[in-house]
Amino acid sequence: MGYDLSILIPARNEMFLKRTIEDILEHREAKTEIIVVLDGAWADPQISDHEDVRIIYHAESVGQRAATNDAARLSSAKYVMKCDAHCTFEQGFDRKMIEAFKEVGDNVTMVPIMRNLHAFNWVCPDGHSRYQGPSGPCQDASGCKKPTVRDVVWIGKQSPQSTSYCFDAEPHFQYFKEFSKRPEGAGELTDTMSLQGSCFMMTREQYWKLNICDENFGSWGSQGIEVAVKTWLSGGRVLVNHKTW
Repeated sequence: MGYDLSILIPARNEMFLKRTIEDILEHREAKTEIIVVLDGAWADPQISDHEDVRIIYHAESVGQRAATNDAARLSSAKYVMKCDAHCTFEQGFDRKMIEAFKEVGDNVTMVPIMRNLHAFNWVCPDGHSRYQGPSGPCQDASGCKKPTVRDVVWIGKQSPQSTSYCFDAEPHFQYFKEFSKRPEGAGELTDTMSLQGSCFMMTREQYWKLNICDENFGSWGSQGIEVAVKTWLSGGRVLVNHKTW
């Protein structure tokens, strides 16, 4: 089968990997495949077999950048999207992203709106619920100290919705909320100086042309800065697609 989009997921000891894969399969509307790299550990819980999911396993960790490159080498799709192993997506997110590329051309790195993921709650036998965070006994105001278990809810929260990112003088990654109040921050496709590395999409040709996951920069870290700077300095644009999240 010919794919339009390959979603690349580097993962090491990611407890929500299976749920992320199921979420993508449920919400995709384009010809989209998933390529997972298990970087030094098998998935737990185990990933279910699916014709559109391919898995690479490394017995020893090679790092996030190298793992993402391994996944990209398996792709023959026009577009690739790197995403973290703890994400949920809107219905038709892949179709909406591909349609946006057709509007602006291929010399672009594009990200959807980023929402915070409400992944789970801690729930005790009496039904008291605590928002995701460290494990431990119930902390209800009633004084209940009973043990809690994780209850996965998996909801993309509607607030905050991040649509612009920048650098400070160091440069460190920053959210750039003020940009949305400017004229140039309005519209369905807006520029952003930087991006967060949890999800970004580009053509496979651009991915390799820009060496977008340069393994010389280390196994992990500052990926949003690397991707954004390489895109801008090569004459491209970094855009946020407000049509999907």
